[in-house]
Amino acid sequence: MLDQDKILHFLKVTGPTLPTKVAKNIGTNSLLASAHLSDLASQRKIKVSNLKIGGSPLYYLPGQEDQLYNFAAGNINPKNLDVLEKLKDRKVLKEADLELLEKVALRSLKDFAVPLHVVQGQQRELFWKWHQLTDAETNQAVTKYYHVVVPEEENIEVEESSAVEEAPVEIEVKQAPKVTLEPKEPVKQASKVAPEPKQEPKQEPVKENKIPSLSDLQEEQKLQEQKKQELEDKESEAKELLEEEKVTETAKQVIETSKKEQQKQLTEKKPLLKKLREKIQQKKTPVPDTFLPTIKEFFSQHNIMLEEHSIVRKNSEIDLFIKIPSTLGHTLYFCKAKKKKKCDDKDLSSAYMEAQIKKLPLLLLHTGEMHKKAQEMLDSGVFQNVLTKQIEHE
Repeated sequence: MLDQDKILHFLKVTGPTLPTKVAKNIGTNSLLASAHLSDLASQRKIKVSNLKIGGSPLYYLPGQEDQLYNFAAGNINPKNLDVLEKLKDRKVLKEADLELLEKVALRSLKDFAVPLHVVQGQQRELFWKWHQLTDAETNQAVTKYYHVVVPEEENIEVEESSAVEEAPVEIEVKQAPKVTLEPKEPVKQASKVAPEPKQEPKQEPVKENKIPSLSDLQEEQKLQEQKKQELEDKESEAKELLEEEKVTETAKQVIETSKKEQQKQLTEKKPLLKKLREKIQQKKTPVPDTFLPTIKEFFSQHNIMLEEHSIVRKNSEIDLFIKIPSTLGHTLYFCKAKKKKKCDDKDLSSAYMEAQIKKLPLLLLHTGEMHKKAQEMLDSGVFQNVLTKQIEHE
């Protein structure tokens, strides 16, 4: 059996299916299976669905169209599915009664929705019918929209072209004899398909209402969305202005409150700031060192020359470099002056170490008494080139 015969037999058994399943059945890859299916479709032996399952269409035999509905749920978006259910339930839908999204949905449901043009007098309207609906059922459903009672002796015939999706069927609704149309009461009227145009008295040409294309509907939807967006933007701007006014008012209140609090804090802090300034001023004002003049006076009394001095602690400790007169001239000494009640051995040792580092003899001036231990160290001769002198300081 040839591969294409196997495919036809497989479709007859399984119904609408995908190329992957066909490839598995005939024992080949998906590419070759798709090529066979395309060839069969070009020969009109099988049909191809507009419905996609994971991006791939379904392939089926003529007469299996009713099985496509089983694949709709889960493979088209919920809004389109709602429109599909509505069409299946009502059988025929009038374009003029539909919302914009429903019109768009019907144009995408090509496997299930068939467009029809219904002519009533000079009026031409677009309808959509369920793809499994018969001609008689179609005429009966359409006449309900016009409240027409069809006489038993007249039948309505519907002719559908092979490419029904591209050329909608035209149905002409004629008035029955001795019947007038009234908007509120049912009118007896017969609907009949005009397979061939009849010769009638010359009339003004009737303008055909073309089916709005998907791009026209999308453009209309865009305009509606733009208008909606403009309204939302205006509402948003109005809300923002109100919020800004509220924020501005709140900000003014906060600023005023803040100013009052700052003024209050400044008033409370003024005495503290005054005291702080006084303390800072006192710190800035240098306190005179009363200990240095005493040292200088002592040097003046003993003809000692002051070369350099450094205050270690104000009114307490001073380092000096001096020249003491001797039989051989003036000798350079390192002098440590300390203002303490008692000068202990630590003070003596520390001053001696500094003099040794500078490689100079030491003169230790102290205001208090020399500690007993420090005096013993001096008497023992441990410290060489060391002179000590107690001075008076008020």
